[in-house]
Amino acid sequence: MESNFTIRLREARLMRQFSMEKLSELTGSVITKQSISRYEKGIMHPKQSALAALSRALGISEAYLNGCGVGIDLPALRASTGCILTEEQIAVIDAKLSFWAERYIEKERRADCQSSFVNPLQKLRASTIGDVQKAADILREQWRCGDGPITSVLRLLERKGIKILLTELPDNVLGLSTWADNKHPLIVIDNRQRKTTTEQIRFTACHELAHLLLSFPADSALTVEKRCNIFASFFLFPKDTFVEEMGAATRSCLTLDELTDLKTTYGISVAAQVHEAWDIGMISRKHYDWWYDGPIRDNIRETGWGAYPLPETIGRERRIDSRIKNEK
Repeated sequence: MESNFTIRLREARLMRQFSMEKLSELTGSVITKQSISRYEKGIMHPKQSALAALSRALGISEAYLNGCGVGIDLPALRASTGCILTEEQIAVIDAKLSFWAERYIEKERRADCQSSFVNPLQKLRASTIGDVQKAADILREQWRCGDGPITSVLRLLERKGIKILLTELPDNVLGLSTWADNKHPLIVIDNRQRKTTTEQIRFTACHELAHLLLSFPADSALTVEKRCNIFASFFLFPKDTFVEEMGAATRSCLTLDELTDLKTTYGISVAAQVHEAWDIGMISRKHYDWWYDGPIRDNIRETGWGAYPLPETIGRERRIDSRIKNEK
């Protein structure tokens, strides 16, 4: 595995979208492109003067390059990805998040718009489906979301003090969540179109939100991932609203046309709606299996089944950048 420094230098350079040649230029050519290549390969380690030059060129602290900048909660990171990442992948994500979070927090300070985060669910234990439904309902109430569709999940999370990064993640990971310096909640989403859909981005963000907010007793019959999925469904489409839209608490069958219509309105996939119907006892196991063994299995990306019309975007960091630029 590469050293902490080599990973942090490379990830910082890539996050800034600098070539080695560009980074060399930004150091005033104090450091050559060849030296940067050797640093990233672990062949050489910079002296203190070179480290300071790299720090200034990258707009990051020397502490970051030395591996002791903004602290990322690695156990929380591992938990949110189900421990399916290698140690090197964890180190890369740690470096990327530490770099991004340090710069984001510094921008907030410069623009005098620091965000604070309060967890409305910190005393709630999520063991059962009922517990998770209650948590989703409480959060909607506390965040004044009403009982209808949430127009933009990512913008809502930003507004409530959660920092969102849209970036490429390993192929088997759609999103992850953790904490910076134990007080700044972070959610990372891979929003590449070849990998995901708008509905999946919304669901993934809510799933990661559950990891950040909920307490998960170990004696539950439900896995943590299952409880996070249930929370995401209920937060996007509250149980009482779902029942009202379906017209009854129990149904013998669900039709594709109605699920597609609700998908385009609430921004939640057909598959997630079928899961929710099963979780609340609306449909039989036989009908649930019919959906998952047939239509859903044969059309994983739900092609031709409608789409939520509004893109999921972020904007807070960009707005902070504009404030700093205007002050200059």
